[in-house]
Amino acid sequence: MSLLLDFVYLIAVVLGSPWILYRLFVTGDWRSVPKRLGHGLGAPSRDSIWLHGSSAGEVAVLKPLIALFERDMPTTEFIVSAYTSTGLAAARAAYPRHRVVAFPLDFSFVVKRFLNRFEPRLIVIVESEFWPNLLAEARRRNISTAVVNGKMSQKSYRVHSRTAVVPRALRSLTLIAAQSEEHAMRLRALGVDDERISVTGNMKYDLAPAVGDPDGAGQLRQSLRYGADEIVIIGGSLHRGEDEALLDARLALDSAEHVSLILVPRYPADVPLVKQHVEARGYRAVLKTAVDRGEAAAPGHGGVLVVDTVGQLGDLYRAADVAFVGGSLYYRGANKGGHNLMEPAVFGVPVLFGPYNFSFRETVDDLLDSDAGVMVADGSELASAIGNLVRAPGRRREMGQRARDAVLRGQGATLRNYEMIKALLAGEGAQLQGIAVNRTMPRAATDPDPS
Repeated sequence: MSLLLDFVYLIAVVLGSPWILYRLFVTGDWRSVPKRLGHGLGAPSRDSIWLHGSSAGEVAVLKPLIALFERDMPTTEFIVSAYTSTGLAAARAAYPRHRVVAFPLDFSFVVKRFLNRFEPRLIVIVESEFWPNLLAEARRRNISTAVVNGKMSQKSYRVHSRTAVVPRALRSLTLIAAQSEEHAMRLRALGVDDERISVTGNMKYDLAPAVGDPDGAGQLRQSLRYGADEIVIIGGSLHRGEDEALLDARLALDSAEHVSLILVPRYPADVPLVKQHVEARGYRAVLKTAVDRGEAAAPGHGGVLVVDTVGQLGDLYRAADVAFVGGSLYYRGANKGGHNLMEPAVFGVPVLFGPYNFSFRETVDDLLDSDAGVMVADGSELASAIGNLVRAPGRRREMGQRARDAVLRGQGATLRNYEMIKALLAGEGAQLQGIAVNRTMPRAATDPDPS
């Protein structure tokens, strides 16, 4: 099976080589290719724990879980991998004490090279990275594999139900902690034994700080030159066109209203275009890196802050009064549906989002049911919703509090998943270094990346 899959991968690479080469050079990912093939991985390890999140959002989900591992297993080596370039950047920023690697290409000989180098006793995968050769080789070596925050969308289910490749891979998993019963049902329908699936909730709720810093928002606003009466609107994880919708919404407001705008593109490569859009509408664009280096003053009410950094979005949300979470206003593909709505919500910020948000459907439902968020159909509705919140401070504050309450109600999945993994390790003879396990969460951290 592995050889056949390698052949299919090879054919796909050959047929897709023009597009692959273009993407590698445009994004700069060509530098990671040797490491994705298993070269330059560093010193060998033994009995490590390998944790994988594909992109920045999944990498962030691991942070509270890794904090639990670090607390109870301080001498264990942890390998953290990511697939995307933004995920790798986020992992390096979030886990400087651990080895961060680019996820391997799923050829059987590459997977074997990685497993020979790291010799993990456990592989933890976030959400839906079901790579067949990796899971098959881990099973052959009796390496436990756990999926946390597991999900299976309806579209993915339809695709995978027509082939035997992913269902076979799923049957190699030791345990799956699913986000919801809906995801668990699809995984069972693909052949996963019921006793290996548990519904534990969405770990992304645990990215919220356990105790908010009451002075943090004020200090951050002051550092960015936003006055107490300023209404700060932030657009996070913005994709093409969404920055323009927010700029047009700002233009539609009364010029006398004290409204400031922060734009955070999902991809740093989009920053020049966003800056161009800002200036085309008559606003001054100030880059966050220039502010951080002391080369420019924060714009405050006198311009638009364009965030060209990775890892600051979680903190910037706390400085806002209204948040729009991008990747949701325009259709981007059947497998692309919004970004993390919980990040602004936990800071008591009312959340706006577009109709294409199926990747966070449970959170969308929670926010809408709690009257803590607003879904807009297009740029015109976005402008109207922003205007309504700008002019209604009481409703803005009430919506923000309901948003925070909705997030806090959803917390606890990380600790439940950790308890399951700990039992798995203990059941297979692994030791927790002789330390009495503390069943409370360490202080959770905010998402280290704009996702």
